[in-house]
Amino acid sequence: MKPDTIYNFVQELKRRRVFRGIVVYGASTLVLFEAATNLANFFGRDTPPTWFVVLLGIGFIGSLWFSWIYDVTPGGIKKTEPVPKEKVPIPGKEVRAYQTTTLISVLIIIGLVSYNIIDGAKSKIIAALDKSIAVLPLNNIELNPNDARSFEFVGHEITSCLLRVKEYRVVPWEDCRKYKRGEKSYREIGSELSAAILVDWKAYETDIQKHLSVTLISANDESLLLSESFDIEGTWSEEISRHSRKISKKITRKLKTYLTPEERALIDEQPVSAQARMLESLGTAMTRDTWEMIQIGNEYIDSISFERAISYYTQAINEDPTFAEAYANRAKARTWGIRGRYFDSSVLDECEEDIRKAFELEPDLPEAHVALGFYYYYGISEFILALVSFEKAVELKPDDYKYLYYLSNIHRALGNWEEVQHLSDKVYNSNPRNALFLTSLGLSYLYLDDFSKAIDCQDRAIELMPDWSVPYGNKIASLVSVGDIAEARAVVRNAEENTGKDYYRTIAELDLFEEKYSNAIDHIERAKLSEYKALRETEGDMYLLKAKIYKHAGKFRQAKDNFELAVDYYHNLIMFNPEDYYGHSKLGIAYAGIEMNQKAIEHGKIALELSMQKEDALFEPFLFYNMIQIYAITGDNASALKMINELKEIKSLFTSESIRLDPDIKHLLDG
Repeated sequence: MKPDTIYNFVQELKRRRVFRGIVVYGASTLVLFEAATNLANFFGRDTPPTWFVVLLGIGFIGSLWFSWIYDVTPGGIKKTEPVPKEKVPIPGKEVRAYQTTTLISVLIIIGLVSYNIIDGAKSKIIAALDKSIAVLPLNNIELNPNDARSFEFVGHEITSCLLRVKEYRVVPWEDCRKYKRGEKSYREIGSELSAAILVDWKAYETDIQKHLSVTLISANDESLLLSESFDIEGTWSEEISRHSRKISKKITRKLKTYLTPEERALIDEQPVSAQARMLESLGTAMTRDTWEMIQIGNEYIDSISFERAISYYTQAINEDPTFAEAYANRAKARTWGIRGRYFDSSVLDECEEDIRKAFELEPDLPEAHVALGFYYYYGISEFILALVSFEKAVELKPDDYKYLYYLSNIHRALGNWEEVQHLSDKVYNSNPRNALFLTSLGLSYLYLDDFSKAIDCQDRAIELMPDWSVPYGNKIASLVSVGDIAEARAVVRNAEENTGKDYYRTIAELDLFEEKYSNAIDHIERAKLSEYKALRETEGDMYLLKAKIYKHAGKFRQAKDNFELAVDYYHNLIMFNPEDYYGHSKLGIAYAGIEMNQKAIEHGKIALELSMQKEDALFEPFLFYNMIQIYAITGDNASALKMINELKEIKSLFTSESIRLDPDIKHLLDG
């Protein structure tokens, strides 16, 4: 093709304003494509549909054809006339209009391209964020506990929605709601909750309206990713439920997460009324708070009790009789009440009826299987049946560390230690922020002889609840197991400082292990019965420990007096409950202390026989150890050594180092 031909063709394209058409169409295409992409994202797609892209391509060809043949003029669309033989100069006005249009189009394109480059870079940064999310608790200390629980429904609902997005790892709400955030920075909070993204919120009321503000923060650099405010027009529960779904979708769009239709449907799903869900969440919070009070040894109060929790569940069921989870959790609250000695077995029929109703409404509800598991475990002590129920719950929700923890405890009671190891590791690696779980998990590791994890679990529990005495006691037991008495004493000092309680009983026992008998006598006489109860020990345990200290200190009269008090205590105990293997075992030690050897051995053996029927692998080693003490005190060293070797073959809290610390037994090992 000749150069002048190309030149003439280009000039003709200019005259027919084809280039301007290309520029205008290109700018329009960018705008349309950006809008279509955002719309596609809104509906859960990564990109616009293929047919839309094809239409844009066809439109480009059409715009070229239109620009070549037609021209848009102030007088309308006219067909472009052929170029006259004598070239007519283009008026300056048209040139200026053409230049202005071209400049504006170019600026639009540059702006859109720049926006896409910047937004694309920002999107890549957001998309690369670790999708671990924590919804922060309410940070308003002025609210009373009841109002705070009502406002907590915000965090409960947002968390529930986000949990339905498979790409996210969401910290469970029960871990977040008790988190003490104080004056910590978002970076510190993210580190402690193991979350890269934080959802912070404030719910407040004015004289005329309720309000909700929500922010999304990157914990790594504390940058603000999203901020939204909402006015609550209707009832609190209905509006929070509705807005929580909006908020969750806004969060997913901001984090460049494209929801599948299934995920979107799950977020939108509202199988029961919002008011019923709010009442159920109040019942669950109350149940957990009451259970926590039991574990830390506090008395029940009117505002925190299983009865109050059950009343919330009942209100939820009255609001919506199809609410399967409310039935299941009401049953669970009653079985936990049995375990905490708040209820007796008379409530088991109500538990059974609630569980039956929950399964009728929703056969595959994980919480129904959990409720049934606790019915078997706490209600009627059928461990094998409990195991089946918890296994089904884990099958339905394999990543829920609560269910893994419950299942681990059943395997622990049955002595299935390989399963305990596997499940404990899964719970441990999920980084639960639950002091009760961590303390029990630490005991599992102590049985498994994994002392570093055992101590770490107690340290994490102490960090979460520094004023609770149990994790200190368990950490001391872990240190005694490895023979580190000096570090155990340091833990006692830390416990005294943080809890404000006395630990004379524990100090006396450490004195006994180090043969500091005069110190042990001084400390044991200053110990109050409440110290024993905090360790789940009885008045009889107090008499036996005193007797042991006095005996090895050479105060035989005082030792005998305390052994006799222990005999009376445990004799009365087994008169009331002949199948109390713990009572028989301790009575055997007391009889050995007053040299009634035949009765001592008899009761020790009865305890072992009764425990075999219960199949409780967690408690059986203590009966073994008590039997070893009975044999050692009565002088049957051969039987004592035989049982020490047997004890070493089973999982227990007793190690060679801890056995060697016991002055009743150490002479057997030293010999």
